[in-house]
Amino acid sequence: MFQVPRSLLIAALLFLLTGCTPPASSAPSASPSPSSEPSATVTASPTYGASASAPSSSATPIPLPNTAQLSAPSGNVVWAFVARSRLFRSTDRGDTWEERPVGLNVVGPNYQIAFIDAARGWYATPGSPATQCQFQSVGLARTVDAGVSWTSLFEARPPTQPPDSNGLANGRCKDGLSFIDAQRGFLNGWSSYLQPVIYRTVDGGGTWLSSSPLLDPPGFTTNFGGGGSLRADRVRAFGTTLLVMAHGAVDGRPVGYVFRSIDSGASWTYLTTLPDGGGAFAFVTASRWVQILLAGSSKETTDGGATWHAFTTDYSQAAPIAPEVVFGDSLVGYATVRGAIQRTTDGGAHWTTIKTPGT
Repeated sequence: MFQVPRSLLIAALLFLLTGCTPPASSAPSASPSPSSEPSATVTASPTYGASASAPSSSATPIPLPNTAQLSAPSGNVVWAFVARSRLFRSTDRGDTWEERPVGLNVVGPNYQIAFIDAARGWYATPGSPATQCQFQSVGLARTVDAGVSWTSLFEARPPTQPPDSNGLANGRCKDGLSFIDAQRGFLNGWSSYLQPVIYRTVDGGGTWLSSSPLLDPPGFTTNFGGGGSLRADRVRAFGTTLLVMAHGAVDGRPVGYVFRSIDSGASWTYLTTLPDGGGAFAFVTASRWVQILLAGSSKETTDGGATWHAFTTDYSQAAPIAPEVVFGDSLVGYATVRGAIQRTTDGGAHWTTIKTPGT
């Protein structure tokens, strides 16, 4: 009988023990299959609020006190620009917040926002009012996708350079940005040496026209160069009627005046004087306006400023300065001072503190 040599048996045994797999050094290296398109990466925006998680570890919490500028285009939607650097949106009246991108490439020392819904908005870079309105021109950018992309409409220019051909002439400070729809917006122009005007756009912010100057209201005389000129706030629209509050000083005390336009902002006429120049003022509807004052002295009008009466509200704050108050509809409004935010859902009678996003 034929016998298998012992050396062959040993070799066969070793082969069975090591298996048929080639050594690792001889295996071909794995390489990804070619693809004509890169894989999509979806990054979720962080949300903040009572029912949401805290900011992600990559986002540095914003300290308070700070700044929080608000834009409330409706009863449910509110935007907050916090610390002049981070933009947030809420679609549930500030219960939760979602951080949105903001393109801070438009040059300028300050920033202001104005939104007309949950997706479309603008931010401006008005110049500083110091030293006779240095940086008098203004930069403007627009988004139609909630900040995913921003289109720069024009850049701000210092006084030593001519302004862009957008109709916003040098000589006045620019602030108080507001938009009432996708095409129509307003921007205030004011100076200690000129009477105030209100610029208007009808093409979404690309070009602007100046209104006729706001004339001195009864009891007020412009003191050119002495700091006694009027300065308008943000324009509000109620149908075809536009309203704006302008404030000045008489004998060293603040006074507020309401102006109205019925020709789309081309001209403005004096309407009424506010009963108190201090505190915060807000147009709630075309006929109902409120002045939020401390120490239980708030006031309200329901007939467009013809008469005023006491208004009971539980609004209170620690800082002895007037808050910024904005209303999204006749019931829902927000007040902010030093970055803290309060909300009302009953037209200003009761207020509750809500979380400032990013803090």
